[in-house]
Amino acid sequence: MPRPTAAANAALMPEPTRRSLLKASGALGTVAALAVPVAILPKAEAAEHPDAELLRLGAEFEREHVILVHLKKEEKRCKSVFEVERARRGTQGWDDLTALHEETGYEAAIDRSSDQFDKLDAITSVIRSIPAQTIAGLAVKVRATAYDCHFSLSFDLPPDQIDWQEGCFLQLVRDVERMAKVAAHV
Repeated sequence: MPRPTAAANAALMPEPTRRSLLKASGALGTVAALAVPVAILPKAEAAEHPDAELLRLGAEFEREHVILVHLKKEEKRCKSVFEVERARRGTQGWDDLTALHEETGYEAAIDRSSDQFDKLDAITSVIRSIPAQTIAGLAVKVRATAYDCHFSLSFDLPPDQIDWQEGCFLQLVRDVERMAKVAAHV
């Protein structure tokens, strides 16, 4: 089985953070890299793993998160179209702005992203409810916890874009994922 490389995982890392969405209704960061334990275990071994359900949920979370990244990009594109049209037309007033939201597809894009957030929140809720039995299961739980805490898992952000608390937690995530790789002999 081919082993995942750092370059392959880094290529999937996202841009802005979920926190920024909540702060400014802007863009969202992602947790798009595959969870370490899922990527390194053969299917038969994963089914017998003590944390098989956590590993399955971690993989599902990562797949749904990739979808969210695409939805957020589409939302950002629709917002840009909305802003251009609003400026061009000089649109003001609640009813006119609401109509323009609909016309540009911005409202529908927001709704699709919101529905995807709900899916991810349901998955992380189940992840939180299952006790980890191994370091691989713990790796899934810390990634889900980072998402729930609105921390970006994009390790390539400049230090000035990471809060101190977020940086501390991200170091924990890195350490647990490193330990999971070591435990799996990767």
